[in-house]
Amino acid sequence: MKTRELIIEKAIELFNEKGTKAVSTNHIAAAAGISPGNLYYHFRNKKDIIRAIFSEHMDAYGTQEFLKIAVELEPGTAEALIATFVMIQKFNWRYRFFKRELTALIMDDPQLRESFITAFKEGLAVVRASIDMGIYRKFLKEMPTADRDFLAEEVWLANLFWLNYLEIGGEEIDEKNLIRGSNHLRNILKPYMTEQGLAASIKASEESDPVS
Repeated sequence: MKTRELIIEKAIELFNEKGTKAVSTNHIAAAAGISPGNLYYHFRNKKDIIRAIFSEHMDAYGTQEFLKIAVELEPGTAEALIATFVMIQKFNWRYRFFKRELTALIMDDPQLRESFITAFKEGLAVVRASIDMGIYRKFLKEMPTADRDFLAEEVWLANLFWLNYLEIGGEEIDEKNLIRGSNHLRNILKPYMTEQGLAASIKASEESDPVS
């Protein structure tokens, strides 16, 4: 592994374990087995490392996983949206420090905030497009534009903050609760499903393990 990647990986591990405030660049350098000077050759400071985690890892990983689901599952189906939900929960757990400290991190760094808002809007747009596709393919009922927008926001909220909900409630981040979260999403979608979409959703839930 190249030094830059090693620094990022060790930073993610330490941030997840201790939080960003408790971790210094010296801690990261020590965990990576390099000198502080070597770390500063690649990153100017801790904020620079956090930006790199977001732009080089989180954004790329999310895009890659979205595309994988689009190839493997028919866009617009409930199972595609639920697979996306599960993927995002795994994503959120991998970078849990960022989700835990989201408000503080983006308010403290205008550059990071700008990047996050762009990614946030892109994610919401993907959900909105999936709803449009679901309606086009008769998996979801026809609905006015405003209702499509509201549904997209509901789905996006559930995707983004399910792990936060579990953590602040003192619940475990485990397979059972990831399945529970996907069932919540299915329940959000259920009133909007056509008979065809409902049948496909039931079949998918019976045939697959959503967190495998």
